[in-house]
Amino acid sequence: MKIKIKEIFKYNKLSIIISIITLLIGILIYIQTAIGIPIKENLIIFLASFIPFFIFVIITILSYHFKEKYKKILKIISIILSLLLVFYYFIAIFVCLLLSATNPVTDSKYYNYYVTGERLKKVFPAKIPSNAKNIEFYYVPGILQSGTSYSLYYIDDSMTKENFDKEYKNKAIWIGHKEEYTEKEGLLSRVFTYTPSYYKNENDYIIYLIEGRCDDSGYCNHGDFLIAAFNEKTNEVIFSSGEW
Repeated sequence: MKIKIKEIFKYNKLSIIISIITLLIGILIYIQTAIGIPIKENLIIFLASFIPFFIFVIITILSYHFKEKYKKILKIISIILSLLLVFYYFIAIFVCLLLSATNPVTDSKYYNYYVTGERLKKVFPAKIPSNAKNIEFYYVPGILQSGTSYSLYYIDDSMTKENFDKEYKNKAIWIGHKEEYTEKEGLLSRVFTYTPSYYKNENDYIIYLIEGRCDDSGYCNHGDFLIAAFNEKTNEVIFSSGEW
């Protein structure tokens, strides 16, 4: 068996090495862009991620099977395809990111997969409470001019303003209702966009602004925010982050 493996590697060094590299790149692209999106788009991303790997595996098999007969031709093909990989991945990564950005993740079972990192964990809970009701999760990555957005909405009948204050008051740079915020025009305009409260009862929420930055355009054409919000009347809870 060891002799056979050495023999396979002898006739297929380049294609085997490229197969391993393309497999690793494919896995990286797939897990970064496809998890949680609809099956049709998921399949497209899967194919775009792993087509180079499949091609080089086939070349490896053919190279070993035909050995000396087509060795030079297959080696030339491997070299040409290897050189084209940079251009392929440039296009493939853009397509995968575009599909990911136009197919938001809305299934809350992927919440802990996407809500990671110190910044988000300043606000977003480590896990969705077991007693939460009407859960709605939303994640979409940014591409080109579109921004990255995260939001989590649910109803928690056990939540109180006192508990919310205890958790977020000392972290907040501003606390109040949306209509009361005047410091950076436009900063809070999108905080409820991907939740059931959008354009409904927005001003009933007490917003805890943890982070908020704007450019100098006068209306936050570029910026970011990180907020927690609580509606004491309905026990609705919202965590939201946006970067654009």
